[in-house]
Amino acid sequence: MNGFVIAKIRGIEIRVNWSVVVIGALVAWSLAENILPEAIEGYRTGEYWTAGVLATIAFFAALVGHEMGHSLVAIKAGVNVEGITLWLFGGVAELDRSPDSPRDALRIAAAGPAVSAVIGVVALLVSIPTAGLIGSTLAWFGFINLLLAAFNLLPAIPMDGGRIYQARLWSKNGNEHEATRKASQLGHRIGGAMVMLGVLEVLLGGTIGGFWLVMVGWFVREAARAELQHAEVDQPLRSIAVSQVMSPDPVRVGAETMITEFILGSLHRGRHASYPVTRGGIVTGLITIRQIQDVEPDARSDTTVGQLAIPLDDVVIVEPDSPVSDLLNELGRRQDRRALVFDQGELVGIVSPSDITRLITVVGLLGHESDQANHPAPTKEIPPCSTK
Repeated sequence: MNGFVIAKIRGIEIRVNWSVVVIGALVAWSLAENILPEAIEGYRTGEYWTAGVLATIAFFAALVGHEMGHSLVAIKAGVNVEGITLWLFGGVAELDRSPDSPRDALRIAAAGPAVSAVIGVVALLVSIPTAGLIGSTLAWFGFINLLLAAFNLLPAIPMDGGRIYQARLWSKNGNEHEATRKASQLGHRIGGAMVMLGVLEVLLGGTIGGFWLVMVGWFVREAARAELQHAEVDQPLRSIAVSQVMSPDPVRVGAETMITEFILGSLHRGRHASYPVTRGGIVTGLITIRQIQDVEPDARSDTTVGQLAIPLDDVVIVEPDSPVSDLLNELGRRQDRRALVFDQGELVGIVSPSDITRLITVVGLLGHESDQANHPAPTKEIPPCSTK
């Protein structure tokens, strides 16, 4: 869901995915050629198109307002916001972690629909005394925001209503994992029902509307399934420390080492894919096999490890006592899925993608066995990994 940055509000980057251009063009065309001419006659084509384009821009601005509602409440609750992205199915506020309490979760989820509802009501009230094309455009804008608020309140994760439902279950039974599981299952069923309704609408002749409903339903269904899978893995990982998954005492390589020497030495004799880089005994970065592969063979004898290494400031740094779940959240925002583990300023370990993959696999197996035995999944120590 990558996009290009168009603005920064309260320190939050606003990004737009390419799919917004397509959806925006369709909305503007629909307004200019169908909705507004049917609502009020007597205007020129250019005037309808002007109103349609401006209304479309206002609609996406309202989507940003919706996501800013989530974001500002999240920040107040101590949850950082990585950014807001507009894409095919609306907008997404990217939070760096889950809220700490059901109360915060409910407030964050409810803030978006509340903003959309307020925008919708105000626009409709202003449209009542406003005549002509402007009044009709305002009426559409108000209606679409109220529809957005209502649709988002469906109790289907990942929609706001699903988050609200999950927060209420969490508050009631005190178990965030169980609440997420139930809310995700409901979201999966609602998404499936939307797909079936969309197919039925297509069969009855509503091709565009039915196809769109199928797409939205499929998205909700798959997102709910992914949420459930994430919850099943995330819960046990909160009780596992990084020290239990890291490879301890990783082999280091000096920054002044030539690439050819490194290949014939540590890389040839070892079995790792990444190595901490040191200069004067101090860790300054990280080098990976992939970086070395990008160097032309003829240049390897003239290139040092330090010239290629990823600077330490760009490497994920974590403490050995940190939960693995927190580390996964951080790695998910980085292109390189490796982390160095420091304890009081000293390098004590390294975590690689293979370590994480193995851990998730083992946790899944332990969870399955514990389900068979009808008791909670164990959170005992996971054997350290050694493959990089």
